[in-house]
Amino acid sequence: MKAPQWWKTLKRHRNAYLFIAPFYVLFCVFLLFPIGFSFWLSFQKWNGIMPPVYVGGANYLGLLRDHMFWRALSNTMIFTVFTVTVSSVIAILLAVFLNAVRVLRHFFRGVFFLPAIVSLVVISLVWKLILNSEVGLINEMIHRFGMWWGTLTGSVPAWAQKTYRFLDHPNPWVPLLTIAFVNVWGVVGYNTVMYLAALQSIPVNLYEASRIDGATPIQRFFYVTLPLLRPTIYFVVLITTIDSLQVFVLPSLMTPNNEATISLVYYLFRNAFEFYRMGFASAAAYVLFALTAILGIAIRLTLGRETRWVPEES
Repeated sequence: MKAPQWWKTLKRHRNAYLFIAPFYVLFCVFLLFPIGFSFWLSFQKWNGIMPPVYVGGANYLGLLRDHMFWRALSNTMIFTVFTVTVSSVIAILLAVFLNAVRVLRHFFRGVFFLPAIVSLVVISLVWKLILNSEVGLINEMIHRFGMWWGTLTGSVPAWAQKTYRFLDHPNPWVPLLTIAFVNVWGVVGYNTVMYLAALQSIPVNLYEASRIDGATPIQRFFYVTLPLLRPTIYFVVLITTIDSLQVFVLPSLMTPNNEATISLVYYLFRNAFEFYRMGFASAAAYVLFALTAILGIAIRLTLGRETRWVPEES
């Protein structure tokens, strides 16, 4: 019996396949299998010890009835919108500044990029100390500035005598926007380097031509720089959105068990490893996956269109 062609090809290149086999084995064991098992588990009721029980779509219906899920979803969306918007605007402005400055450009680029290489756990703990309502650096600076202002005016202002609670404030917006600000501080350096690299690839003759045509610096920014930055903006916004939707370390370390800052990943983590509701947590994970896919497609449709510069015919 004649051997099939695929078997001959496999036999001929068996050494090459053996070399790449470890990657595919690890890929299947640690990625494909967990994804498939999690999807199967989202239709089961399982506490991690007893045998799983099939419950159909009860886990997904339970998510819709759980007010904490909706709170985690809204917190995640607000956190993502704030992080993506603020970090993108600041990064573009910083990149334009670094592109125009010739002195100490590499120094500033390294300083801005430094938070991107620091562990997020370290960032969370350091900022938690800085924002501490009693011994935090920011509260101490506000207090000392108020004391100095009081020596000049003769009376200490009321705002200097308060202890500002950023992480446990009764207003839920304050803790949520605080950790979002910390996340912006952590990602803006990486985004700045991406935008700076894109700015340096824009042909200089486009700016010279627009300058000859009488365009102001603001017009050159909006009609030359931003359109040619579209591919980089698409990449940065997409990566930042995915990263923000998966936020876990900041709320879990800076504001643990705080309903005002609970995220979707923190929510499913608590359900899985604190309440031992593995199937419920798997359903939440697939809701997060669907949300990430929808936002990714929306970003692709709005920002992913390729921009080409075509010279006008004379």
